Amino acid sequence: MYAINTPFRIGKMHKLPNKSSIIRFRISAALVCLKTLLIIATVTAYAWAFATHDRQLAMFGLWLAGAVVLLYPIRQGIAESCQCPLCRIAVLSPKGCSKNTNAQSFIGSYRLRVALQILLKNCFRCPYCNETTEVVSRR
Repeated sequence: MYAINTPFRIGKMHKLPNKSSIIRFRISAALVCLKTLLIIATVTAYAWAFATHDRQLAMFGLWLAGAVVLLYPIRQGIAESCQCPLCRIAVLSPKGCSKNTNAQSFIGSYRLRVALQILLKNCFRCPYCNETTEVVSRR
C-alpha cells in the first residue's frame, strides 16, 4: 500500500546509463552546492567587513567572489552533460525551459534541490518532467 504523502513513487525508477554519468552527476551536484556555499560566504564576508571596516576581510571576500567566478565555467561544462534520462534536459544547468507545475525549489533554486537530492538521497526528481531517477547504473 502506498503512503499518501510520499515524495517519491515506490516502484520502477529511471536509472542513469553508465558509471561515468554517475560520476558527472555527483561532481556537478557537489559543485552546485559549493557555489551556493561560496556565495553565502562571500556575502557574509563583505557584510562583516563593511560593519567592522576590516580591509583584510574585504580582500578575503574578493577572493571568494573570484572563486565563484572561476568555478562557473567548470560547473557549467560538467553540468551540461548531466541530463535527465527521460526528457534529456540538463537538470543541473540553467535552462529556459518551463518547469513542471509540481516541481519544488529549495531556497529559490531548482538546481540546488536536485543537487542535494543527488548527494543525500542518491536519486532525484527532474524539475522539468517530474520523474524520479536513481543515481545508479543500468548496466
